[in-house]
Amino acid sequence: MQSFGHIGIVGNGQAVVSMNSSTKTTTAEPTKVMVHTENKSQGIAAWGSDNDFPQKLLKEVRKNGAATSGLSLVCDALYGSGFILYKEDFEADKDGESKRKLIQQSLRQYPEINTFFKNSQMKRFFKESIADLTYLAISFPEYILSNDGNTITRAYRQKSAHCRFELMDEKSGFIKNVWVSTKWADGVDLKSDYAKKIPLIDSYWSAEQVKEYCKKNKIKSFVRPMFYSMLDESYYPVASWHSAYYSKWIHVANSIPEFKKALFENQVNIKYHIEVDEEYFERKYKGGDKEWDDFTLEEKETTRKALVEFIDKYLRGTENAGKSIWSMIYKDNQGKPFSGIKITAIDDKLKDGAFLPDGTAANSEVLFAISVDPTLIGAGIPGGMGAGGGSDKREAWTILCARSKPKRETVLESFEFIQQYNGWSDEVLGGFEDTVLTTLDKNPTGSQKTANL
Repeated sequence: MQSFGHIGIVGNGQAVVSMNSSTKTTTAEPTKVMVHTENKSQGIAAWGSDNDFPQKLLKEVRKNGAATSGLSLVCDALYGSGFILYKEDFEADKDGESKRKLIQQSLRQYPEINTFFKNSQMKRFFKESIADLTYLAISFPEYILSNDGNTITRAYRQKSAHCRFELMDEKSGFIKNVWVSTKWADGVDLKSDYAKKIPLIDSYWSAEQVKEYCKKNKIKSFVRPMFYSMLDESYYPVASWHSAYYSKWIHVANSIPEFKKALFENQVNIKYHIEVDEEYFERKYKGGDKEWDDFTLEEKETTRKALVEFIDKYLRGTENAGKSIWSMIYKDNQGKPFSGIKITAIDDKLKDGAFLPDGTAANSEVLFAISVDPTLIGAGIPGGMGAGGGSDKREAWTILCARSKPKRETVLESFEFIQQYNGWSDEVLGGFEDTVLTTLDKNPTGSQKTANL
């Protein structure tokens, strides 16, 4: 038997999944590369500088309607009408060419698979795995083994935001464990009950290699991560839509409602600034029974207040719309005229939807990053009017589903791995069924189901 080591890249610029096993057919060893890890704590490869990137990302996403709707739509498109079993058959068409035919199977036809799906709640498992992959581009399914290690008895989803890779062993090039905790941002002590480790299995290993390794090392459960294609990452992947986070567009979109809220709460709602020159009162009461200088302080204040209330009442209300108002004009010592009463309208900083175009642009950038056509969430074409017609939505949905195949293949890795490990029939295949929107003249329900496999 020839021993070999394998490097499986899994994330954010740093590290590897690698394990030793044996095979009778391999004579060469895959190339291993040591990876420098800048962010680390207690032997853990930090996810982000403070080891809380998922938490920071989700905090911003939850405040943004475009991001939550767009990501939810991607999850829905990936899951489609749900997981199905099918068989392939080939038949000749009228021209004699062989065509592939998909024949859907019922889970009840395969009691062993059906029992496993019920025990593991696989409908939920698939939806949760899709969510992890959509938001963070990686999922951490845990597989529970039977006592003899010959079968996987249950699949369980560990939340990606709670998982961290152990640092690669510099001598062996292995990442031996995944650590799970809900308190990474708090600097959790790995020796406490708030952190647990689970053995890590290389995603590139075959089921037989995994089975042999687990029996040899008496492993009863392990994590075998699934992740989307990566470029230069090593530990934690960067999803393509994360560009909206790194470019700060999602922060811009979120800051506008916060700014608006602060304006509503703190802005004094004043419509007019009324200024009355003191000379107005001196001239008004000059030559009368009682001149202005003879007024007491209390009388002056009462008189000023009465004038302002009169003007304010005259300016307010729909019944005063279109009315005119007059005020006295005086001349100073140089003969320059000035008003005894001056009324200035206060500019409303919230009028005309101030900053809303900036919010629209920011949300459009977020949707572009997620690769969701705005018409699908009723946002319309950026820069245009309305949310588009039914054909726009139908074609946008068709394109989104058509682009789902590479991502669905990643999600299906879990089923295919369990199928190989447990020895289920390889004649039956797994896939996700699309919901294809149609026009009502073709189908009264407006939709039909088709397999996109």
